[in-house]
Order: sequence, then C-alpha cells, then structure tokens
Amino acid sequence: MAGRGGSLALGAVSLVLLLLARDVAASLDSLSSEFGQPSEYRTPNCNQYKLPGCPRDFSPVCGSDMSTYPNECTLCMKIREDGRDIKIIRSGPC
Repeated sequence: MAGRGGSLALGAVSLVLLLLARDVAASLDSLSSEFGQPSEYRTPNCNQYKLPGCPRDFSPVCGSDMSTYPNECTLCMKIREDGRDIKIIRSGPC
C-alpha cells in the first residue's frame, strides 16, 4: 500500500504543478497585454477641469509616466505643471 500512496501523492503534486504553470502562463499573458500599445493610450480631456482645483473623487488612472493619479484631473494638473505629454494607459492603478 505504501507504493500506491506514494504514486497518488506524486500524481497530486504533478497536477498542482501543472495547474500552477498554467496560471503563471496566463498571468504573464495578461501582464503583457495589460498596458496595451502606446497607440492605444488616450489623451486626458483636461479642458473639462477648472484647474488648479480638482474634485476629490477617487477614480485612479495610470499615466504613461507609470505613475498612478487619483483621478484624471490630477493627471491634468501634473501635465500643466511639468509641461509633459502624459497619456492615460488605463483606468485604475498602474
């Protein structure tokens, strides 16, 4: 019986490793496509905000400078302060 239990445990470990490898591969695929291509980045609509004040809503965006901004308006403030062209890579944190 010891031999059968050992092969059962080995089969279980093999299954776990196979599932883990599949999950890692899926995670790598999603990471590579998560930020898209630079041509897919969107330009923030800074004209809609009365700068320098911004609303306190928390709707984070990820800028092309790889910084997370609390909302689009704060990204627009950064663009205005630095004079840089920062695009929105995606909604949500970087």
